[in-house]
Amino acid sequence: MTTADIRRRFDRAGGSYEAVAVVQDRVAEGLAGLCPQRLTGRVLEIGAGSGLLTRRLAPRLAAGGCYVALDLSPGMLAHAAMPQNVRRLAANGEVAPFAPATFDFLASASAMHWYADPAASLAANLRLLRPGAGFALAFYVAGTLGELEEASQATGFGSVYPMRPAAYYRELFASLPGIDWRMEETRHTVVHDSVRALLKSLKGAGVTHTAGRRVASPGRYRDFVRSYAARFGVGQGVAASYHVVTATGSRPTSPA
Repeated sequence: MTTADIRRRFDRAGGSYEAVAVVQDRVAEGLAGLCPQRLTGRVLEIGAGSGLLTRRLAPRLAAGGCYVALDLSPGMLAHAAMPQNVRRLAANGEVAPFAPATFDFLASASAMHWYADPAASLAANLRLLRPGAGFALAFYVAGTLGELEEASQATGFGSVYPMRPAAYYRELFASLPGIDWRMEETRHTVVHDSVRALLKSLKGAGVTHTAGRRVASPGRYRDFVRSYAARFGVGQGVAASYHVVTATGSRPTSPA
C-alpha cells in the first residue's frame, strides 16, 4: 500500500474516526501518561489524526512554546478537535519538513506502523530532536488483529495489513546511535457486538487494507463471519486484539 493509498483512506475516515477509535484512544491515554506533565519549547506530534493525543499533550505546553500536529491526511486534520495553541500541518511524517535538532519533544501514537521504511524514517524523526530532548512513541506490531488474520486465512476472505514484529523495533532502536530508549509491549482487546460491527469500526478508522486482489464473494463473506464468531466469540460479541510497542527515551546532551 502506497503513501497515497494511506492518505486517501484516512481522508475518507476523517469524519468517522473519533467515534470508532476505541483502542487508539486507549493507546493515546497510555502514552500521555509516559510523557512529561510540563512540556517546553517546540513539540512535534507525528500522526496527530483526530487529536486524541494532541488534546492530552498540548495543554501541558508552557507559555511561549510551539506545538505542531503533523498528519499525512488533510481530511483527518480538518475534522480534528485540537486546542487553539496547536499548529496543524498536513505532511508525510516519514519525510517531515523540518531541519535536524528543531524540536524539544517528539510524540506519536498509532501512526508509525504505517511507515514504508521505519529504519530510515524513525532515525530521521529522532534526528529532529535537540540534545536533551525526549520522545514517546507507540505503534502496533505483529499480533494486532490476529483474530481477523486467522479467520481470513481460513476462509479466503480479505487480509490484514502486515505488521512488523516487536523484535524488529527493538533491533532498530538498538542500532540508532546517540539515543537512550526503553521499550514496553502491551496488549489491548476490544469487544465488538458482532463481526459486522468490527468490520464497520475498522473501516470507520481507515483500516481497510487488503493485499492484492480483493476476494469478496457473498459466500466467502458468510464463511468469514461464521468462522470469526465461532473462534473468537466473547459473551454476546467478538474480540479483536491489538499488540502495541511503546518506545520512550531521549537524545542525551552532548558531552562538554
